[in-house]
Amino acid sequence: MVDLPGARRTLSAACPRPSRCAVEPPARPAGLVVNLPAAYTAFCMLYQDRYLRYTRARVADPGLSRELVETALGSVATNWATVLASHRPAAEAWDILGSLIAQAVRGQAAANICNAVHRVLPPLQADVVILRHRLSLSDEQAADLMGVEEPLVASQLKMAHRTMARRAVPAHSAIPPTHV
Repeated sequence: MVDLPGARRTLSAACPRPSRCAVEPPARPAGLVVNLPAAYTAFCMLYQDRYLRYTRARVADPGLSRELVETALGSVATNWATVLASHRPAAEAWDILGSLIAQAVRGQAAANICNAVHRVLPPLQADVVILRHRLSLSDEQAADLMGVEEPLVASQLKMAHRTMARRAVPAHSAIPPTHV
């Protein structure tokens, strides 16, 4: 029995059977169900695996790689109308992912060969090198993922190869020795 102060009434708080007092869980979770646009869902299905492979190539930690891709796709979702209205939605998403990766690897640039490529080459060329050589994507697949034209991928790859070849051969070794 419970005695309530002020009011001189007593209430019975005893339950005849404990099983009848148990609270039944709701049939559905009480949380909200978010319906994403079908185009966004298709976008994620098309790109998320390759985004994750690329991010894992740049970031040594698989958990961090996954978190970065999830954050990037979350940002794309929250800005979906703007991304979709842009001339190249894939390029917008690629830029978001690239920015997040750049922030994550800032302190660990020397730890990974892919980040070394980013130290030597401009970002677009470095990305093309990683996508073509590390992930073995075709020019068409790399262009689609990055949201650029296929000829741009081919030209950036050629420029990257030239730059890397020049850096691999020290300037003084390119001069033939003189015979005395």
